[in-house]
Amino acid sequence: MARKRGGRGSSSRTNSLDESLVSLDRSRGPLFLEKKEQSASSPGRPDGHRDPMCCRRPQNRMRITDLEAIDISRAFSEKPHLKGKLKEVLARMGVSLTFIGDTNKAQPYTCPLLDEDTCLVHRSAKPIECLAIRDDETFSQEGRRSIERRDQLNQDLFANNWEYKSIPLMLANYLMDAEGPAVGKSGSTLRKEVQKKKRRDDSDRRNAGDES
Repeated sequence: MARKRGGRGSSSRTNSLDESLVSLDRSRGPLFLEKKEQSASSPGRPDGHRDPMCCRRPQNRMRITDLEAIDISRAFSEKPHLKGKLKEVLARMGVSLTFIGDTNKAQPYTCPLLDEDTCLVHRSAKPIECLAIRDDETFSQEGRRSIERRDQLNQDLFANNWEYKSIPLMLANYLMDAEGPAVGKSGSTLRKEVQKKKRRDDSDRRNAGDES
């Protein structure tokens, strides 16, 4: 199994993790815009969803990092529409873990986050490469930048102590951890809170200026 990170630790480390999750979620923005532009020129599945066949064995070989696994696990702990799906996801993970090896090499499996034909975390904690990859299995320049940014966030947070493995392997480390770094708010929720605070602060500054 991938190495499990320690507990939540100091408040400074928790803040660093939260900031990294916000940055990770920001990296998804340009990729969603790119998907929107692509669907406008060649209509496909709505909202940038991939063909579900790409998420099933033998086509799917997607891998994620520790930071992405933490983000997904946090989404399942806080998003109401995901909490009721956890048992099903764990069951699908269990099936995959019986035949994939504990390796960082790409290997075929059906993604446990695929619910019928829909990605459960599409708008809440989508893995970067799932958004970045194109139909021809290549990455655009924007996609490569987002992947590099994701890797740098992991490196800054964990130094060399982070991994890049198949989704079931990585989620097995975090999804059932009730005390570790996967406890807390997901990147999408944290980013919305940052945006809300910025709007409130901007409004307070404008009001203070009007009163002076």
